[in-house]
Amino acid sequence: MTARPITVALYLIAALLAANLIALLARSESPALIAAAYAQRQPPIAGGAGLFVMPAQLGANQWGCYLMDVDRGNLCVYQYMPGTSQLKFVAARSFGSDTKLANFNTSPTPQEIGDLVKKQEQALRGVTSAPVNNPPPKDNN
Repeated sequence: MTARPITVALYLIAALLAANLIALLARSESPALIAAAYAQRQPPIAGGAGLFVMPAQLGANQWGCYLMDVDRGNLCVYQYMPGTSQLKFVAARSFGSDTKLANFNTSPTPQEIGDLVKKQEQALRGVTSAPVNNPPPKDNN
């Protein structure tokens, strides 16, 4: 008995799809069958002694890195220029004073949050179970 060409073609397609699935699952970038640990795929941060470098995506197809000097309180940004294979200095900022701000450009304000917390605490205290006042039974004599 000979196999029909359509049957052979369907088995061939199924085998190729199975091979494609195996190849996709074997790649390290593909989704795994077992969930990754929380924060497992963070970009690497290199550094020590107060100086750290972290890769960054600056735009749709723009890549670079952040350079942070913790001791001096400075952050620098560099962009990789593929045409020239060079790093271009993009920006720098001293963040020493930034970390001293307690409330800037935020909503609601910390005072409003404090008021909400006080209202919540008062409501929780007011929800205590009050004694039920049951009138004494009437004497029908």
